Amino acid sequence: MNNKIGIHYAYWGDQWDVDLLERIRLAADAGCNDLEVTPPDYMVQMDRSRMDELKTCAEDNGVEMSFCIGFPQSKDMASEDPNIRQAGIEHSKRMLESVNYMGGKILSGILYSWWPYLFTKVITPEYKRDCWKRGVESVQKVIPVAESYGITYAIEMVNRFEQFIVNSVDEGIAFCKDVDSPNAGILLDVFHANIEENSIADSIRRAGSHIAHVHFSENNRRLPGTGNHIPWKDIAAALKDIHYTGRLVLEPFVAAGGPVGTDLRIWRNLDADVSPEARQEALRKSVQFVQELMSE
Repeated sequence: MNNKIGIHYAYWGDQWDVDLLERIRLAADAGCNDLEVTPPDYMVQMDRSRMDELKTCAEDNGVEMSFCIGFPQSKDMASEDPNIRQAGIEHSKRMLESVNYMGGKILSGILYSWWPYLFTKVITPEYKRDCWKRGVESVQKVIPVAESYGITYAIEMVNRFEQFIVNSVDEGIAFCKDVDSPNAGILLDVFHANIEENSIADSIRRAGSHIAHVHFSENNRRLPGTGNHIPWKDIAAALKDIHYTGRLVLEPFVAAGGPVGTDLRIWRNLDADVSPEARQEALRKSVQFVQELMSE
């Protein structure tokens, strides 16, 4: 297999703000060669000496870093408030600058609005249409920066309970076509696709080269290979059919509590043992599962 296998940096705990040096080493120890970092404000507040330290640690451990974010409401690029939209646009540009400095090749996530969305108003088709339009226009102002750095800007489709603007693969493709940039792609997340797609494998084939990034987890956000619901062999076959060579990032969240559990709506421990040692051993097994899955 040619795909790098990654792990989301928040897997081992319940906090977004953590020691990334430790997480790089844990990822490498589990057999991963990518660590995905997601906090929206973390990189832009980090000085370059700290970035250099992280780059060196990642290189020493054979781990690349990918970047996936969800903006806060104060930086909603689809907002009706032009000042909030502008704050999101400037934030996105700074994030891209930091990703480029770190040697990153992809920025993915809810890069067009905010997450997790709080549904405090009725979402009409007209309101969704207007938010879509504003989100596209904002991304169009950001993506020239991504183009100049050679960074892929991957739009994530999330399920209807976490956002409303871009939920399905077809919507993700349409959004990228509206943005109209060779650097615009989509992030397909198996957890979300399990809710929104009739067939995950068919949606992968339909998306084809639009897919720039992939997240793997079970339907309940456990590690891949721990359940019997997701059709992993069909998904692997579809990814091979479209000649996908990008990253496969595991994005499990298994413990209740803390900002991570709250944002991801994890209200009970999904694994019987959520100790750091148990999580590390489970991750090793899941990495092996994905390696074997993609090698069949």
